[in-house]
Amino acid sequence: MLAVVVILAALPFALRVPDAVMRTLYPLRYEAIIRQASEENGLDPAFVAGVIYTESRFRPDVESHKEAYGLMQLLPQSAHFIQRKSGIKGDYRDPKVNVRLGTWFLGYLEDRYKGDKRLMLAAYNSGEGTVDAWTSDEGFDIAKDIPYKETREYVDNALEARQTYQELYGKNLQHHPG
Repeated sequence: MLAVVVILAALPFALRVPDAVMRTLYPLRYEAIIRQASEENGLDPAFVAGVIYTESRFRPDVESHKEAYGLMQLLPQSAHFIQRKSGIKGDYRDPKVNVRLGTWFLGYLEDRYKGDKRLMLAAYNSGEGTVDAWTSDEGFDIAKDIPYKETREYVDNALEARQTYQELYGKNLQHHPG
């Protein structure tokens, strides 16, 4: 009987994934540029890290089947549009430029959607026109009414990744492995 009690008492600790393992599953790179770009655009760095994780798993050279590229998965036409609006120079395929462009766009979406993270993420994934069409329907609730499964999962995954990055690295991504 004592052995069962000891095992049951130890179970929560045994099932908790150590931070070192979680940091392997949720890597953090480019934190200085993420912090800088987040500050410039009034965003939480852990939120930006969550978007990058969801978009590319922090792989700077990843390209989607739709030709979106880089850490923040920018389409060429989107990158060029953001560059015209923001004045950010450089090759959007460069990781630092890619983060600056994507973060600028998230800041723009934050202003447009009055800080609603779900609307911001849905628009980042599916486009502003799509989200505007959804929200024009009376009674639309972003928390439960996203009609596209991919976008619903994207929003949930990015918010979950934000929480994980905040827990592992701190809100400003300044906690280092201990």
